[in-house]
Amino acid sequence: MKLSVRTVNTSKYPVLIGDGILEQLRKRLKESRKLKPKLFILTDSNTNRFCLPELLKHIPELEDAIVFTVDTGEEVKSLRTAEYIWKELVSHQADRSSLLINLGGGMVTDLGGFVASSFHRGIDTIHIPTSLIGQIDAAIGAKTGVNIDALKNQVGSFYAPKGVYVWPGFLKTLPVEQLRSGIAEVAKTALIRDEQFWRWLSRKSLQKILEIPFSENFWKELLLKTIRIKLEIVRHDPFERNQRQLLNFGHTIGHAIESLALRRETPILHGDAVAAGMLCEGFLSVQRTGLDPLQMAEISNWIIRGFGKLPLLQEDEAVRMDMMQHDKKNRQQKIRFTLLTGIGKGKINQVCSPDLISDAFGKYYTL
Repeated sequence: MKLSVRTVNTSKYPVLIGDGILEQLRKRLKESRKLKPKLFILTDSNTNRFCLPELLKHIPELEDAIVFTVDTGEEVKSLRTAEYIWKELVSHQADRSSLLINLGGGMVTDLGGFVASSFHRGIDTIHIPTSLIGQIDAAIGAKTGVNIDALKNQVGSFYAPKGVYVWPGFLKTLPVEQLRSGIAEVAKTALIRDEQFWRWLSRKSLQKILEIPFSENFWKELLLKTIRIKLEIVRHDPFERNQRQLLNFGHTIGHAIESLALRRETPILHGDAVAAGMLCEGFLSVQRTGLDPLQMAEISNWIIRGFGKLPLLQEDEAVRMDMMQHDKKNRQQKIRFTLLTGIGKGKINQVCSPDLISDAFGKYYTL
């Protein structure tokens, strides 16, 4: 069964989801070409190889677009790479009427959005997310960002694209580990907002989920359920001043784990870091916000069976703590978390002491 195109209007831009969205984008680009803007496409080496041919097959008019390709990996999301793209835009005489299309996962849409927000004080940009994390999370919400000294997303902006086009067909291009990584963000979304969604997701093991053919409706339901929750939260708090912080569950500790791996040039997948972060912050939730230990056991069992454990070392704890001090939610040098009061119920701005955080790590080590 085909997923018909769904449009969810935000305050500034549409998010289109469905099998026919590339045809919709083609029509939109045909209309915009009357204004003769210069078209640019940002890819990484993987999406250039596996996704760009598919995009050009659906939208042959993009054959004339100028393509920029960067390496893969979170370490590429830097000011140095942004400068390279800005210089390429200058050399190809881009101007304020130009359009930058970001074709890739979260790294590409974060980086491309940041480049577009800054070049000539802002040019139009469109996101075509190709990874599961990109489609359900990174490309939605108008956040951009680059990393500084391996610290995640320390520089960025809120900059709305002209549209986000989520085509489920790109999921077929992903290796299984990238799909698994994306499921961590799906689980996070369910845990902070919708118990029924969690029940729907967790009734299958992660292994069983990854064996489901893309032709089945499961994947399209998963996209719609997750995107709707994120858009509902973002619509009410576009600049992350309040409830949008719910989406950070698992990320305060997860980003510290990921940043340390980047610093040591042993990068790990974002979803694996978030899975570990959700476990640690789940233990904090039991102590700090009253999460039922039985619910925590349910969450822990599903995550451990699906993602396993990262080999976190106790001697790295001080470094991880230091990295958490750079989290954007912090105030007055106190580390703040989004925690759970129950499955489907998140609570923001929870200050936890270093001793409590250390205790949560200790529980993770002994899982």
